[in-house]
Amino acid sequence: MSSPQKAYFTVVKVEKNSKPSATGTKIEVQFNPETYSLSKSSDWSKTDGEHKYDVPLTEWKGGGSMKLEMTLFFDTYEAGDDVRDKTSELEDLCLVDGESHEPPKLTFTWGGSMTVKGSHELVWILSSFNTTYKMFNSEGVPVRAEMKVSLTEFATEKMLTDRSKMQSPDHEKAYRVQPGDTLQSIAYSHYDDAALWRPIASANNIEDPRSVAPGTVLRVPRIR
Repeated sequence: MSSPQKAYFTVVKVEKNSKPSATGTKIEVQFNPETYSLSKSSDWSKTDGEHKYDVPLTEWKGGGSMKLEMTLFFDTYEAGDDVRDKTSELEDLCLVDGESHEPPKLTFTWGGSMTVKGSHELVWILSSFNTTYKMFNSEGVPVRAEMKVSLTEFATEKMLTDRSKMQSPDHEKAYRVQPGDTLQSIAYSHYDDAALWRPIASANNIEDPRSVAPGTVLRVPRIR
């Protein structure tokens, strides 16, 4: 039986007019998180004017950044090493980088890249961490720690423009199937009409629309 894949962070370089590129700096977690959470908010507000209906009219003002949160565990008790040598690798991601004059940007990978709208890899900044040291050796050196990390989505205007173009129904695009997805839900997400699942099935030679494995990258054809 193969060992479980380790989750890891990769430091990436983000230019204004190009896609993020890895710098080669990879930080692997010591133990995979038991859980992680994703959250995002949208800003809706009531419209001004006379309130004539039993539900106020609302307007979308914009979307908030996505949040990624998890708790990571570190343990160097058996090795007898200072656990801070491991926790500092992540904690330093909150500090200013000497070359870019700001904290680094990251991607998070576990069971594949974390993407949005099918094929756009999410980029993060480490917005906060909280490390608790839970065990010490006889000299007072910490050998066990628990770190709560919170990451905030980062995007340039170029990245957001590319992401929006991928969702236009008159452009072909790619979509990575997520757990719980069906062809109907994918059609609704891309075309605003769940009944338009057949063009997706046809473009990908899918015979059973109820059985599409998570992780599969589908062609989502344009429609006229």
